[in-house]
Amino acid sequence: MVVCEIMDDSALVIVCDGMGGENSGRDASSIAAEVVRSKFIAGYDSSFSSKSLKNLLVSAVTVANSIIFNTSHAEPDKSGMGSTCVAAFIDAQSDTVHIVNVGDSRAYLCREDSIEQLTRDHSYVQLLADQGKITEEELADHPKKNMLIRAVGVDRTIDVDYFEFRLDGARLLLCTDGLHGCCSNEDILDAVNESEIEQAAKKLVDMALDKGGPDNVTLAIAENS
Repeated sequence: MVVCEIMDDSALVIVCDGMGGENSGRDASSIAAEVVRSKFIAGYDSSFSSKSLKNLLVSAVTVANSIIFNTSHAEPDKSGMGSTCVAAFIDAQSDTVHIVNVGDSRAYLCREDSIEQLTRDHSYVQLLADQGKITEEELADHPKKNMLIRAVGVDRTIDVDYFEFRLDGARLLLCTDGLHGCCSNEDILDAVNESEIEQAAKKLVDMALDKGGPDNVTLAIAENS
């Protein structure tokens, strides 16, 4: 699920990837994206400081977590549903991007000659790597690489990571593991930089599918123009 909301010259971009079965996962990602969008828009003020933007983004994801958690416990057929969420507010005036994430959907900054992963996966294999039990190279092929240790709606409370970066002419890429799980950073960077945003997005999806990615490859590319 991807949502983009233009606010004056700034933009809110949200990418979510559901879990818990096809129907429940779709519901969870839709709830997460729509709640984060609506709560951010309702609380946003153009005069907000970085701290206020952080609090608003974190609060929006926290509300989404409560709604999905309560829904999954109230409706037995949706038990265990949840969603990843990576959301970015691009403040055009300050050329700054404010990012929150839960799960393994990622945010990257793509420059002409470099790609930087801005977020940290909340996955079992990333935890093992952080603990020094496996190497970074072993992450991609680990049998439990898709196991999450944090997702929106799975637990009653949630910890939300926050990041803040200057764009400085870079393109921002938000994507699910349908892209980054089967395409290298070099492949992603080449596609992002090769053409206009719309064409680059299509090329990334086609590339992920060609490399055996799932049908739900979800991504968004944005820049401060």
